[in-house]
Amino acid sequence: MDLKRLKTFARVARTLNLSEAARQIHRTQSSVTEQIQALEADLGVALFDRANRKLALTAAGACLLAYADRLIGLADEARDAVLAAAGNASRTLDVGGIETLAVAFLPDVLARMAAIHPDIAVRVTVAQTSALHAQVKDGTLDAALFFGTRTASDGIACSVIAQAPLVLIVPSEHPLAARASAGHEDVAHERFLVTASGCGYRRMFEAAFRSRVAGEPVIAAECDSVAAIVKLVERGLGCAIVPRMVPALADARVAIVPWHGEGATVPVSLAHRLPAPAAVAALHEALHEAMAAVEMQH
Repeated sequence: MDLKRLKTFARVARTLNLSEAARQIHRTQSSVTEQIQALEADLGVALFDRANRKLALTAAGACLLAYADRLIGLADEARDAVLAAAGNASRTLDVGGIETLAVAFLPDVLARMAAIHPDIAVRVTVAQTSALHAQVKDGTLDAALFFGTRTASDGIACSVIAQAPLVLIVPSEHPLAARASAGHEDVAHERFLVTASGCGYRRMFEAAFRSRVAGEPVIAAECDSVAAIVKLVERGLGCAIVPRMVPALADARVAIVPWHGEGATVPVSLAHRLPAPAAVAALHEALHEAMAAVEMQH
């Protein structure tokens, strides 16, 4: 089986959407379709049921998916081992991050890594947490940074590398604007702007109110974009709880009040494939340097 086709199959099998799979691997939809058809021809079986214009895995496709991740991981492991034996260890890093971390945190980390290991070529992917996890699992990414935690599983390691403080943002003239800090006991009558249920930012918000005994916080509106939420707070449509590092806060006309109590921070975690590609060790080194620099500033 062609490894390139197998990687494409794994992406389509997880998205069950040809156009989305093509977008994620930076290929045209026609190229993805051709690769899947070629793999099916090679195996002599249909891997997808295309009835009703919706993709679904056939029994054969589900069986192949169970092996695909192991085959892809083993191929990458073999490549790294061969290059290392030849004295030419792999020097490429495919790293992903959610948008906030990719903008506010990852550039400093990668700059530190480049200063120590200028020979490592880096490719950066920005995506939602669920997509990052899938891409680490199928080998598209070597590592990914995200908010929250993930249970380690076969072939994937995960560790918390930092705790990011949360803040309450309110309109500039809000009564809480001058407070040194705030907790859920201070916002009993406030209306909040949040992301959709299940989103990582929504989980941060819910954790900040986990110990509240006076009922659920009032939700004014849901929005997919944290940057848009910051703008809505500027216009007085509610308040919000977000990580302090959110880039949109840099020039926002809002008051930023540290959040205290349970859920006052959110974990920043790194997931990577096992065995770890050679360049992941350099990423870890740069991450520790970046975190030490932040701690010294505080």
